[in-house]
Amino acid sequence: MRRNMFLMITAALSALSLVALPAVASAGTPQIHCPNGAPSCNINFAATHTELQMTNTFAPITCTSISGSGRLDTTSGSLQLLFHGCKDTIFGIECGTTTTTSLPFDLRYLTVGKTVPGFLLTPNPTGSGTHFMNLGCAGIITGNGVMGRLSAGCTSPQTSLGLVFEIGSNGHQTHKQITGTGAIYDLTAESIAGPTTFAINTIATVTLAAGGNFTVTCV
Repeated sequence: MRRNMFLMITAALSALSLVALPAVASAGTPQIHCPNGAPSCNINFAATHTELQMTNTFAPITCTSISGSGRLDTTSGSLQLLFHGCKDTIFGIECGTTTTTSLPFDLRYLTVGKTVPGFLLTPNPTGSGTHFMNLGCAGIITGNGVMGRLSAGCTSPQTSLGLVFEIGSNGHQTHKQITGTGAIYDLTAESIAGPTTFAINTIATVTLAAGGNFTVTCV
């Protein structure tokens, strides 16, 4: 009798231990590997024509280019970006060059089937924890994150990475959730017209500062 009771308790504890395993253990994450197996590497960011949209105006803000640099650590990293030549397209009001703080990013899947690798760029955790940048002609940009996709998917090797920020509707990104579920990531412009959602439309290129190839895998 005692032996049977012991076996039942052991089986129950084993079942509980399996249930208690964290979900992320089997979730999988896109990975971008630096050359020669290095754990991290320095990267450069560049984009040409960029459109910034807000829901409370029909006139987007355009920027001539975005530049930046940062670090890649296989599944995460950071970027500091500079928005150049930004201006209001109705009145031609210039925003000047805008510099963000160092913004952390994490690689994530964008769709339920985990077929589209992407990235989540989030605000710097220091200060308010929601600040992205001060954009003169649009106000202060805040939020919990903005999502984009890797244009070439998980092909390897890649001398450069294509990062695509897409606008699905006015002032809203196409991709706003990790694997299409859960928390919604969005940006807000605290403009003189009041708070409004804020979205970025651009195609950027990320390259290795020291040259070489990225190895991209989807696991």
